[in-house]
Amino acid sequence: MKKLSIAVIFFLTIAATALATPAGTGPTFRGEQDFNKRFPNATGVTYKVTGQVTDVSFTWNGLKLEAFYDDEGNPIATARFIPVSNLPLSAQLSLRTQYPDFVETQVIEYDDENDGLSYYVTEVGQKVSYMLHVSTGGTISVFKKMKN
Repeated sequence: MKKLSIAVIFFLTIAATALATPAGTGPTFRGEQDFNKRFPNATGVTYKVTGQVTDVSFTWNGLKLEAFYDDEGNPIATARFIPVSNLPLSAQLSLRTQYPDFVETQVIEYDDENDGLSYYVTEVGQKVSYMLHVSTGGTISVFKKMKN
């Protein structure tokens, strides 16, 4: 399941929805019944199947979201971009303490079916950037290190 979670985050960092198929215009995706139950009245629904993961992009209640399903149609996670100010206070304080010379450029709220809510924060420094996994309690681990 950890590999699927990593694959889901990878999908979030790549803007590939231009190649997605609009729901209802082609074959249905595995998990579509669950999706319609969870997100009634979703609009702008597109999906892309890559390997074992189906990435569904859509708007629901004014929020731009992504839902992820495994190859059997089981929900994996939902995700959305949020402002840094929406991070829990403990997470914001931990980031300021551990990465004082970095700038947060992107925050993804990630709600995993098994592990619950967490965040992926991109911190940009002068020589290196990090994608960090941040728990709701403020615990930080490096998910990916990138050279600038």
